[in-house]
Amino acid sequence: MNEQTVDILIVGGGLAGSLLAWQCIQQGKKIHLIFDPKIPSASKVAAGIINPVTGQRLVLQNNANTLLNTCKSCYQSLEERFNTTFYFEKPMRRYLRHHKEESAWKKRQNDPNYTDYLEPTGNPKIILQHHTAYLDTQALLNCLHHEFKHQSMLEHATVQFDDIDIHASHIRWRHITAQRIIFCEGWRGQNNPWFRYLPFQPAKGEILDLKTSSISPEHIINCGRWLLATDDGRLRLGATYHVQQPLDELISPQAKDTLLTDLKDMPISLEDIEVVQQQAGIRPTTLDKQPFLGFHPKHHALGIFNGFGSKGSMLIPYYTQVFIEHVEQQKALPKSVDIQRFTCA
Repeated sequence: MNEQTVDILIVGGGLAGSLLAWQCIQQGKKIHLIFDPKIPSASKVAAGIINPVTGQRLVLQNNANTLLNTCKSCYQSLEERFNTTFYFEKPMRRYLRHHKEESAWKKRQNDPNYTDYLEPTGNPKIILQHHTAYLDTQALLNCLHHEFKHQSMLEHATVQFDDIDIHASHIRWRHITAQRIIFCEGWRGQNNPWFRYLPFQPAKGEILDLKTSSISPEHIINCGRWLLATDDGRLRLGATYHVQQPLDELISPQAKDTLLTDLKDMPISLEDIEVVQQQAGIRPTTLDKQPFLGFHPKHHALGIFNGFGSKGSMLIPYYTQVFIEHVEQQKALPKSVDIQRFTCA
């Protein structure tokens, strides 16, 4: 390998690492992206659903308007660049299943902050949610990785931590010298020797791709589980949620049975259902449900950009901007995501 000097070495080729790499390039930075395509990635499995109001209490995501505008702008600019559609706006029909959800909905109807996001349907047990969408994460990653490879900025390799030499003003990995190295390793970040002190709480999820002779729903259906008809003809059902350790990325018959049972309880009639594919991934969720951004308190060339959980499609575009401004302009990170909120042992 030829010797290289770059501004930023990025480890991890999921949505976080790939979008961070892209935005760094747009800022004129020389980057090198490393990941092992044989290692499973949650981004490749994810349905990419963008939903600013979630949970049984119907909680609106903090800074929702800015997050949504930023991710829409980001994905549409990438669509123009690659002449491919990745971002699909699609309203959601939310079916209220419990008294807790119905009570929350009564409160939200009187809250002006929710007016643009939740709309009554005339049925007290059904809400129409706006500003929802989905991202074709796999198609986007394929385009980004092809572009990085074309520019000789991508390398398929497994990073062994012992191969990283840390110096006062730079790091070195094999043939590459970089001012900074940013780890975007998803749930495997909990095994990183420099950042394992952070409270990861990874959660396994499984989804099904289905075929049916019935007409697919126009809306995203949310009834405990979600059902998404994609523009390329797939019908996706998900997702399970398990945090019990140890975690693996193997599909299970139990998850398949659970999802198909829950599908029968959905207020939608589908005939001749066939399971085409079952996939499993591990979400990089965190104990306080907030991302991990920042640099190691002792080794300032080592950074982390991780922990976006199941909301990566909505959060990552905004936080790439925040992170790059922190790196280049020394702007303070929001305290809610800055890893300084935790003590390094």
